[in-house]
Amino acid sequence: MQIKLDKSDRRLLMWTTLILLPIIVVLALLSDDDKDSGVPTTYSAKSSGAKAAYLFLEEEGYNVERWHESPTELPNDPQNVTLVLVSPGGFPNSDEKNALQMFVSRGGRILATGYSASWFLPRINIIREPIPAAVWKEYEPEILSPITRAGTIRMSPESYWGDEMPGQLIHYAHNGKGIVVSYKIGAGEVIWWAADTPLTNAGIKEAGNLALLLNSLGGGSKDTQILWDEFFHGPRPSASSYYWVPAVKWGLAQLGLAVLAILLTFARRNTPIRPLIESSRLSPLEFVQTLGNLYRRANATRTALEVPYNRFRALLIRRLGLRNDVSSTELLESARKKLGYRDPDFEKTLKQVLEGLQDPDLKEAKVLELVQKLNQHTRNLKLISQE
Repeated sequence: MQIKLDKSDRRLLMWTTLILLPIIVVLALLSDDDKDSGVPTTYSAKSSGAKAAYLFLEEEGYNVERWHESPTELPNDPQNVTLVLVSPGGFPNSDEKNALQMFVSRGGRILATGYSASWFLPRINIIREPIPAAVWKEYEPEILSPITRAGTIRMSPESYWGDEMPGQLIHYAHNGKGIVVSYKIGAGEVIWWAADTPLTNAGIKEAGNLALLLNSLGGGSKDTQILWDEFFHGPRPSASSYYWVPAVKWGLAQLGLAVLAILLTFARRNTPIRPLIESSRLSPLEFVQTLGNLYRRANATRTALEVPYNRFRALLIRRLGLRNDVSSTELLESARKKLGYRDPDFEKTLKQVLEGLQDPDLKEAKVLELVQKLNQHTRNLKLISQE
């Protein structure tokens, strides 16, 4: 069946296309994956990535592989096995954290970097506090150890080690705060860096950083099996996670815009057509707007205050049964005695109204405030119907 569009539908479809086309182009550009994600993954060649370090280990013949499995799948005999946790993302569950502790206690080594490692490792004491002015600063060894054979290193710490505990060694420090620390757990060892910058693509080339990495992995021994974790760098596999892949996410967004355009184009033909309801010029709101415009054009701010005040006064006099020329002071006293109305703001409001009526430069904002107060007292005194 062929759908025929009249002139108005064709014009609407044309404008919809002109609006949607730039949006689709922008969404396509925003979905570009060339931006540096900041994740130190071995797949990234950007500054914050760790691809250069991983490829170097491969080319030099080290037994290194990317580890995409959960820590619960780590080898049961971890002798000569090093697990690299570079700023792991997310939070491990109890089984994963227990598996990491078991891995170390059985003889494995963990090289962990960054503040986020505190959620993964046992006996950890990391305090998140970027050290001021610590942008690629040089750090000298604090002690002589297999790790400090690299000599001077360059790092940009994002945290530091808290109070030193027994069995922990501080290899490098900033003003006494540990930035490279190691400690034993059972038969294994944990090595922590305050940041992953020494092994990133931007930092691996700095003097001493490559040697620091090799020494932390086992002293450069090629017999050590190196498992470079990528499990905690990406989204955890789940049924719903695939819908948030950038390509799928932006594709669904574009499809939604296309469906919206179709609905805007054709849906109006299927809805009932009703005449536009126009407010009567005799309606109360129309009267108020007209009266307000007249006051504004005449700059009659005092008149705008005088009218509601006289109305309030007449209603109160009628309620109290007083004569029309009664003074404001007598009116106030009668309201207190006969009606028991003792609102402290009542006398102040009447005084401000009387002063405003004598002020030639009375502002609209002040008039509005006083009229609102008069209306409030009118309701409190029940001078008009509460409905």
